[in-house]
Amino acid sequence: MYESYWGLTEPPFSLTPDPKFLYLSRAHEDALMMLHYAITRNKGAAMLCGDIGLGKTTISRKLLEYLDPINHSVVLIVNPILTPVQMMHEILSQLGATTTARNRQVLVQQLHDVLIQHYERGKRVVVLIDEAHLIKSAATFEELRLLLNCQMNDSFLMNLILLGQLELKPKIEKVPALHQRIAVRYVLKPLSVAETGEMIEHRLRTAGYSGEKSPFTPDAIFEIHKYSGGAPRLISQAADNALLVGAMQKLKHIDGFTMHSVIQDLVENEEEEAA
Repeated sequence: MYESYWGLTEPPFSLTPDPKFLYLSRAHEDALMMLHYAITRNKGAAMLCGDIGLGKTTISRKLLEYLDPINHSVVLIVNPILTPVQMMHEILSQLGATTTARNRQVLVQQLHDVLIQHYERGKRVVVLIDEAHLIKSAATFEELRLLLNCQMNDSFLMNLILLGQLELKPKIEKVPALHQRIAVRYVLKPLSVAETGEMIEHRLRTAGYSGEKSPFTPDAIFEIHKYSGGAPRLISQAADNALLVGAMQKLKHIDGFTMHSVIQDLVENEEEEAA
């Protein structure tokens, strides 16, 4: 809608988890590398936690780009509100082994057989569970822990990656056997003011912006960071609205005053929706 006005080839601040728009702050890069390390070194289980809107899902999509599909079979679960049996069915289904069995022992044996088949073909299975904090049943966490028992003498047959909001940590801690199995864990932090500016610049350039300077002034960046608290999702939302307003008003840049006004409208709309 505003792309041509700002010289863009596509929207720079979409809220979808497109990995090409991921700005790798030091924290985001560390998180990505640690998850990749957990898989390539066959550590069994890893966990990435962080507050809402910090980019965990986008990191996971970038991680998948790093995994060679010839050597990896990935199970991606984005709606983890499942019973233990449903979880097993979903994993088996994504690995190409649908089943109607309901007995847990049968399902475990079927999964073990499938994992052995992948192992013999030289393929490493990665089960990535997004929004894992939504898992309600401790029994489901316990089932995931038991799946880690599927291993050869020298390696796990499956790597488990859990991503979720901060409440995931205490949930995992309530299942000590699983908590002890998580070899790699990382808590994602918000962006600083400087990183907020760098993220906006990165997304603009990725979307085709070729101007000498960012359309956002330092004062505008400060306003965005104050509003967002350094959360990439809120940064994107505020910047997107600002570019739209700037195009409508035919501005040459987004200054602090304009950004403050845009954020005030956002806050008022949020308050109306919450009322």
